[in-house]
Amino acid sequence: MRYSKRTDDIIDSFIMKLISVSKEKGMISFATGLPDGRLFDTEGIAKAAADVLHDNPKEVLQYSTLKGITPLREKIAARCRTEMNFNVSAENILITNGSQECFDLIGKMFLDKGDGMVVDDPGYLGALQSFSLYGPKFIGVPMNEDGPDTAKLAEALKQHPKLYYSIPNHQNPSGFSYSLEKRKEVAEMISGSDCMMAEDDAYGELGYDGRIGPPVRSMADNVILTGSYSKIISPGMRIGWMIVPDEMVEMTMKCIESSSLHANSFSQCIMDRFLENLDFNKYIKGLRKEYKRKRDLMLDLLDDHLPPELTWNRPSGGMFIWLRTPEGTDAMRFFDSALKNKIVVMPGRPFHVNGGENTIRLNFATANDEDIKEGVKRLAKAYDGLF
Repeated sequence: MRYSKRTDDIIDSFIMKLISVSKEKGMISFATGLPDGRLFDTEGIAKAAADVLHDNPKEVLQYSTLKGITPLREKIAARCRTEMNFNVSAENILITNGSQECFDLIGKMFLDKGDGMVVDDPGYLGALQSFSLYGPKFIGVPMNEDGPDTAKLAEALKQHPKLYYSIPNHQNPSGFSYSLEKRKEVAEMISGSDCMMAEDDAYGELGYDGRIGPPVRSMADNVILTGSYSKIISPGMRIGWMIVPDEMVEMTMKCIESSSLHANSFSQCIMDRFLENLDFNKYIKGLRKEYKRKRDLMLDLLDDHLPPELTWNRPSGGMFIWLRTPEGTDAMRFFDSALKNKIVVMPGRPFHVNGGENTIRLNFATANDEDIKEGVKRLAKAYDGLF
């Protein structure tokens, strides 16, 4: 096949492959980024779908507005004001087909082949894969438990990259979050540069004690804030959003129109009605409580079953634990041994621009309690005598 040259740059991804492996009989998975499907409010979504079809079927099944339906954008703007500490107009908010489309749109607007792009190291593989289609030169900045290494970020910004992509809240894959000091420092650095920041807020609502800090977008103008309902309501509905500066609105609209015309309007109408019927703060509080409980369950089991040379963090939100094998070891051997013991984990190396050979991402959100208990036992068996 005579594919375009740009397809040569696409990063391979374990993500969808491991979803298929996870479905094999007898397999337990800690590998994917899936939320807990048992927490989906299926009755509430079904009622919302029935209501919008009953009230105005011809409109909700028709083509819609390019930016997305106004009531849903206004709800996102209101949430920004009450929970994220900054004012934004609904006119600056555009609905997308999941946050993955945000990354594609941002790459399309800003990146030419060979352009510099700063990314967290480790960083979200799905975003790296999306941006890779546009052929940037990735510049990895080490991500620590309190945020990026700002000395390294300063060095990277001296290379005049066009974009900086980061997840400040409960990062995928590591679970790390920016401290308030790092948020302020990054905002100041970005404001003083010619680099646009893409700030991914996919896990911002899943801080177990509430939002862990204000977005960088609230402190700097040259920031695109992206988000999604995938981790908190339904990934299958494919509803993401992006908040762009005034000068970007028209170009973003052109790029959306050229690729998809607009995001799924039927899903938007269902989501808007679902949110209209929902006590959102109570709903989010329930998700936070359950994910915190599952985090604690997995952490207790890791303490009980894994040897002391393995280390891991204690995330304050989100869905992931970042596990390290001893320095100098190759965690892919652990991954392979785990598969033989019918437990799927996500190797950390693909999330890195540099290094990461001794890292593993564990998702505690998807599995039920019994699978978490059995899965950690299988992990311990898989590691026994490996190095």
